Amino acid sequence: MTIDEHLTTDAVLERLGRQSASDYEADVMRAVLLEQYAGRDLNTLSETEWLRAFGEMNLRKTTGWIRDEPNDLKR
Repeated sequence: MTIDEHLTTDAVLERLGRQSASDYEADVMRAVLLEQYAGRDLNTLSETEWLRAFGEMNLRKTTGWIRDEPNDLKR
């Protein structure tokens, strides 16, 4: 599947692994792939390229369980 605006999060989730990734992570990964590898085929990314995108996805995603804002800290 070509990495373009028609790339589905379902295709990304399949590549990430359905048992180990959430729909949210697939959505963030899709955005990263569109920015870094638009026009390429999803299945032809090298391991290095995939891991680079995976690392960027992990930097961008927010889990909601930790916040940096002082108002959210419990004392």
